Amino acid sequence: MKLGYFLFFSYIGQTAALAFSANKLQSKHGVNRRDAFIGVAATTVATLLSSPAPTLAAQGAEAFVGTFSDPINHPGGTRTVRLLDQKVGDYQLAEIVGGGGVGEPKNYVLPAAVIGDRTIVIDFSPKGGPRDFVGVLDGKDIKFLKDGNKWPRLKD
Repeated sequence: MKLGYFLFFSYIGQTAALAFSANKLQSKHGVNRRDAFIGVAATTVATLLSSPAPTLAAQGAEAFVGTFSDPINHPGGTRTVRLLDQKVGDYQLAEIVGGGGVGEPKNYVLPAAVIGDRTIVIDFSPKGGPRDFVGVLDGKDIKFLKDGNKWPRLKD
């Protein structure tokens, strides 16, 4: 977060310095200091409004922890994402314990890796599926990029 503030204020400082420099801007580019300042202010407000608001939600790999369903592909089943006590580089290892849905095994465990706080890669090969299936957080749910399927989070 400190890096974000640093970059933001560095940008503002550079732009403000440009805005308040000699009147060469007025003659060469047709922009006066007041217009430049208004442009900087408008850009700042737009940047702040378009940035996601900080929340008290779980951050990092913990954002994926929970129990989900798969109502499209395997209705009635559940999937519980648990983090393991092991990291490999920037990847937080995890597992998905699930089953019980229509057309799937009663119980299974799938290896997974969480990358940052928005991406999970799941190995579905133990139940006959693809090896590296990428999902992202979509609100509190997990959405899979390749097929558009979504696992809604169940209330704990």
